[in-house]
Amino acid sequence: MRNETFHKLRYPLVVALLIFPVYAYFLNMDLSAVGTSIFSTLAGIQATIFAIVFSVVILGVQLSTSQYSPRLPDLFRSDTVYLRTVGVFAVSIGTSLLGLFAYGYVDGFWIELWLYSSGLLAIVAFVSLFDFVDRTLEQSTPEGILDRLEDDLTASQIIDQAEASSDDYREPDPFLVILSVINSQINERDAAAVYLGLDIISRRVSELLAECSVEMLEEDAPVGDSLEDLCTNRLTSTGETAVSAELEEGATEVVSALETIGRAGVDKSLERPVLLPVRGLSDLVLDLGHDGIDERVRGEAIESAKDMLQNAAEAGLWNGTGKATRYLGWQLANSVHVRDENQNYDRRYTSAVINYFPGILRKLVDSTADTIDDDTTNWSSPHPGGAHDSYSEARALQAVYISVAELTGAFLRYELRTGVNFPDWGHVGYGWVKAVSELSDSGLDSFKQQWIGTTLYLQYLSNETPDDVMVDFSPVLRREVSSNEIIAVIEQLLAEEIKPTQWLNFRQTMDPVEIPQTGYQYTLDIDTDESFEDWLSHRQDVLAASMGSGFVDRSGFAERLQEETESTEQDPAEDEDSE
Repeated sequence: MRNETFHKLRYPLVVALLIFPVYAYFLNMDLSAVGTSIFSTLAGIQATIFAIVFSVVILGVQLSTSQYSPRLPDLFRSDTVYLRTVGVFAVSIGTSLLGLFAYGYVDGFWIELWLYSSGLLAIVAFVSLFDFVDRTLEQSTPEGILDRLEDDLTASQIIDQAEASSDDYREPDPFLVILSVINSQINERDAAAVYLGLDIISRRVSELLAECSVEMLEEDAPVGDSLEDLCTNRLTSTGETAVSAELEEGATEVVSALETIGRAGVDKSLERPVLLPVRGLSDLVLDLGHDGIDERVRGEAIESAKDMLQNAAEAGLWNGTGKATRYLGWQLANSVHVRDENQNYDRRYTSAVINYFPGILRKLVDSTADTIDDDTTNWSSPHPGGAHDSYSEARALQAVYISVAELTGAFLRYELRTGVNFPDWGHVGYGWVKAVSELSDSGLDSFKQQWIGTTLYLQYLSNETPDDVMVDFSPVLRREVSSNEIIAVIEQLLAEEIKPTQWLNFRQTMDPVEIPQTGYQYTLDIDTDESFEDWLSHRQDVLAASMGSGFVDRSGFAERLQEETESTEQDPAEDEDSE
């Protein structure tokens, strides 16, 4: 960067150094005798230097900026320093030429004054040229270009450019040029420039959100569409480019930029700026590969999305939180589906079930439970709040349940398909128990029963699947659930009032927010000895007892069942003795 002191003092220094000797020289000569020579010399020198310097500078700008973006010359063309320099040179040369033509028609005093003015204008023109060259050289560096782009990325200019691009497809999106520069620096592996560019975007968008109204950020509004394209397309692509170039710092900074935008949306109580960054992060989770860098960046994306959603839920933004949670769960499940038997890295996925989604559930319960009439809410319905065109408070809560069920079902299908263990099923069981615990004091009893019923179904599957599938699945409910509540849930399951397979065995194939319930039900390839209903009927007492003191593993469950059977066989003998 230029020295700030010199930058401030260069004008008076140069002017003082040049004016003094020229002025002293002119005081001792008769200007009227050499006026034509001075005018012609000033005009010729200025025109020659202007043409040479500008030609070289423009050629250099084109060569240096071609690696960044083909649209950068437009940035230089609109630069105020460039326009000022051209204007000063035009005025200075024009003054000299006009004085040359006027020579002989004006008396000596006026011609001398004209000569002095032309000389001073020539000095100003050369100082301006120096400033132009200095600024242009600075802007030929990545940091200089990014600083220049930051000046044009104010909230008002973003709004104006977004509206212009929506009306005329030839106008660029406000974030197009700066992202082109960032992507070029990713290919150059310039982590510092990438960090600077993404930091500029996150800060400027945060400032934009502080000035925009809700209507300006809606879908089909120019600013809203530009923000959507930035979060769900451009930044996501930039993150993938960074991972492909093995520039992990750049990819994690993309994640950080999206999180910053989401947090700014939460701070301003804006729903859509919460959804869009989470969608971008969720798409990144699905689209990345399965190597070391990919997995680390995927983990950062999941963690950032979780933090944003918990903050949004705590702020009472249940609409954006519900939609974003549903989308994140869907993409997490999809990313499990596309893995092969050698890609069973599961830590972040297990954390999603254990910690992330239950944490979102807790924040949503605190924000929305008081507004939900649990007695009239059908939690098995795709629209539990009754509204088909929006996310109600109940639907936001349901989104957490669907996400956990969908991801758990993806784990199970992966193991059945590949024969390879994916998650730690003991931890998965704990995640289901934790969600039940978060609902214990919420007053949402029927919603809690939905979670318990699905947990029972998963326990059934763990006993019916092969020994190498769902290993160590043993959810321990202990104090969260009483035996009477377990019996009530079993009765609801037998009466089909609770449908545990509705989302667990469902594969959503389209965007679940835009096009919900588009997919198909899976038929699990499991050789079962008995149906779920028979399994519940035959073991109701055992299940109630085991749930009251915690689920047990397969061997423990068999021991409990054997004890219950022996106890039942002894009852008739005891009756006979009593007679």
